[in-house]
Amino acid sequence: MKTFRVRDAMSKILLAMLAISFVYGAAGLAVTLAGRTLITARRTGDYVKVILECLLGVFALFLPSALERNFKITFPNGMHIFFVVFLYAAVILGEVRGFYRRFFHWDTVLHALSGAMLASFGFSIIDIINRSERINLGLSDWFMSFFSFCFAVMLDTLWEIVEFGMDAFLSLNMQQYILPDGTVLSGHAAVVDTMKDLIVDVLGALCISVIGYILLKKRRPESENTAAATKG
Repeated sequence: MKTFRVRDAMSKILLAMLAISFVYGAAGLAVTLAGRTLITARRTGDYVKVILECLLGVFALFLPSALERNFKITFPNGMHIFFVVFLYAAVILGEVRGFYRRFFHWDTVLHALSGAMLASFGFSIIDIINRSERINLGLSDWFMSFFSFCFAVMLDTLWEIVEFGMDAFLSLNMQQYILPDGTVLSGHAAVVDTMKDLIVDVLGALCISVIGYILLKKRRPESENTAAATKG
């Protein structure tokens, strides 16, 4: 219960920060469109990114609870807390506070953590389903590990598609194909940021999948021994 209260409090604090940041982004956008600048002197596209990422952050914040409620599954509180911290680092620190621009590898680290976190979510989902007496799929450890890896890579790839769409329709430069001095990259250089993100996503997901497989193999004999003792 103590961990749940911490998780609930952190979620509420993050929700309040997202709401405040949304108001900041909306005000900045309105002032910029009016031909003036705030103290931060950001561009129009920067405020649009703040607004969109705050909206996506709110959606992501409520997503685990919605999955728990609709699919009758329960994510570990520790994983939920890590998810909240990740959203804080990605949206509040990364976009609102400008860590993506101030720290060169901030985006890379978050993508690696994203792959690891999503693989953990995938493991939790498939493990709960696999252990359900009602469904009883009897999935192998290898398949569960493979599923968690594919689950993470698929969602990270979808995010890159979202970034591509935002760049195409709103010119937000989320895939970093335009340098700070205005130079538009082309050819191989234009896809470096996207491919770097996907590579670290894959590595993060792969690490968790391997670790999960090892833990499942260690747990399996204990489960089999317990089942044998029960039958005996």
